[in-house]
Amino acid sequence: MMRWETYRWGGGKKLATAGEIMRGSAFTCGYCRGTGQTPKTNAQCPVCRGSGEVSAKPPVVKCAFCRGTGVGHSGTTVTCTICKGKGVVEVKEPIKTCPKCRGTGRSSSQLSCLECRGKGVVEVKL
Repeated sequence: MMRWETYRWGGGKKLATAGEIMRGSAFTCGYCRGTGQTPKTNAQCPVCRGSGEVSAKPPVVKCAFCRGTGVGHSGTTVTCTICKGKGVVEVKEPIKTCPKCRGTGRSSSQLSCLECRGKGVVEVKL
C-alpha cells in the first residue's frame, strides 16, 4: 500500500498536489488567493470574509475539481460547488486516487465525478 506524506504549503504558495494529504487546519483561501478580496470586483471575499484564510477539519486534500482555485469554472466568479471556494476538501483516510476520474475530479462531461464527488480521491475499502 502507498504511504501518503503530509505537507502544508504556506505563505500563498502553491497549495499541494492532487491527492496529497494536508494536516493543517488553516489554509490560504482558494477563491481570493489570500487577498481577502474577490478576484474581479475587489469586494470582500465571501468565502474567507476578508481574512485571506479558511479553515477545514484535517485531513484535507486540494480540491481536484477546481484544482484548488475555489472557482467553479474558469473565467467566472462562481465559487466551486465541491470545496465551496476554500480550495481544499475534507477526506477520510486511508485514501487512493479515484479510479474513475484518475484524480481529476471531473467526469468526461466536465461535471464532477460521481465516484469521488469531485475530490479526486476515494476512501480505501479495507
